Amino acid sequence: MKLRLARYSALISATPAFELESLVRGLLVHYFFHVSNKPIVEVVGGDPSQPRLLNLLSPTVFKGRGRIRLASTAVFGWVSSPGSYSCSYLEARNPDALIEIGERSTVNNSASLIAEGAGISIGARCLIGTEFQALDTNAHDLVPGRRHLPDPRTRQVLVGNDVFIGSRVTLLKGCRIGDGAVVAAGSVLPPGFEVPPLAIVAGNPARVVGRVSDRRQQVPVADVEMK
Repeated sequence: MKLRLARYSALISATPAFELESLVRGLLVHYFFHVSNKPIVEVVGGDPSQPRLLNLLSPTVFKGRGRIRLASTAVFGWVSSPGSYSCSYLEARNPDALIEIGERSTVNNSASLIAEGAGISIGARCLIGTEFQALDTNAHDLVPGRRHLPDPRTRQVLVGNDVFIGSRVTLLKGCRIGDGAVVAAGSVLPPGFEVPPLAIVAGNPARVVGRVSDRRQQVPVADVEMK
């Protein structure tokens, strides 16, 4: 065993760091997808003449008996971000549960999305930070003596288009976030909380603290070329 470990150590030391890092992350991505319930994952959109592939930049596992519908341009994980080796977890737990993510939305590392029935819907062009959590359920009945039973009432979590969600944000069941809104890092949106379009919310429990300008600012070409 010591000899085998010594050979592995020598091989690792002799491999360029960037190449080794990419290899290890790639193996983890393939492993967690291999142990996923792949038939429940549907990739939609894109060129119908081309294979529809998942954009997994960090390990992601898909579980459950429901459906997970992902746009072909949606991205999971980000290499140059904390937790790029950790696994994101998506579970459509019951047969009628649905998780869907729209075009060009990016979900960063270590995310957890769990739907038991009502579902989780994330729109297009959303940016979501690390350690994001979204649940359409309390996971358990809240009544004492029944807490070993499932939540009897799930409620859909709905995230609109162009939403920016910071790191370590939790969305509890029934949350609705309007188009263009911003959710500050560390926020917890309690059950049924509604975020107006272009609002900025922060805190635990979250509250509206500001508003996003809806002006479309153009970056000068000269500035782009210099960066």
